[in-house]
Amino acid sequence: MIITLLTDIGWEYAAEMKGVIYSINPRATIVDVSHDIMPQNIMQGAFILYSIAPYFKNSIHVGVVDPGVGTERKAIAIKCKNAWFVGPDNGLFYPAAARIGIEKVYELEIEEKASPVFHGRDVFAPAAALLSIGEKPKWKDVSVAEIKKIDFGAAVKKKGKIEARVLFIDRFGNIITNATDLFGDKFKIKIGEKEVIARMVKSYGYAEKGELVILQSSSGFMEIAMREGNAALYLGVKEGDIIEIFF
Repeated sequence: MIITLLTDIGWEYAAEMKGVIYSINPRATIVDVSHDIMPQNIMQGAFILYSIAPYFKNSIHVGVVDPGVGTERKAIAIKCKNAWFVGPDNGLFYPAAARIGIEKVYELEIEEKASPVFHGRDVFAPAAALLSIGEKPKWKDVSVAEIKKIDFGAAVKKKGKIEARVLFIDRFGNIITNATDLFGDKFKIKIGEKEVIARMVKSYGYAEKGELVILQSSSGFMEIAMREGNAALYLGVKEGDIIEIFF
């Protein structure tokens, strides 16, 4: 069974988690999704998990974006069809798990010997490793209603415009928003006092070099991009910002 790792802790700490997993299941297949999530950025981690999880079957997804580590927040395992999510109860997994379909939720036991600052190594990694060999960690049932939930929200449609939130900015500077439906050829984009015109294209190759365009991203959300440029830097946008798109 594949175990994926997504964290904000960097590669050296992630290596400790891998060591724990391999000590329990030497045959584990581990896929590093990312260990470079922006520190404490739960929404960014949630978006990436939402995007990648459907493409893994019979997999265990371990997520460690955990600003509440060592506090009273729960450690959980969410069972979905053909997938598990293991990590902190802070909403990180909810969009991805809900997309796949939640079947059961468990609260993991946190033993006294576990480091209060590294549950990724001492709680989540061993739980995932046990699940990968068909064994159950120490846990108890909880209801779906008890776990933390975050969502990406919906773009707000008003007369002549959409107000969309920036969900994610990728390494190219492409801006992925929470807008899903946008029809037309050209749009005015407003961020703060800055206004620009962008046209709708099917893919990046249909844009001129340096041209700002709108297209549907691979995750299904509307994306603002700049051909061979960085749209986020050009527009001065960061994750969480609101963009007005006039049509």
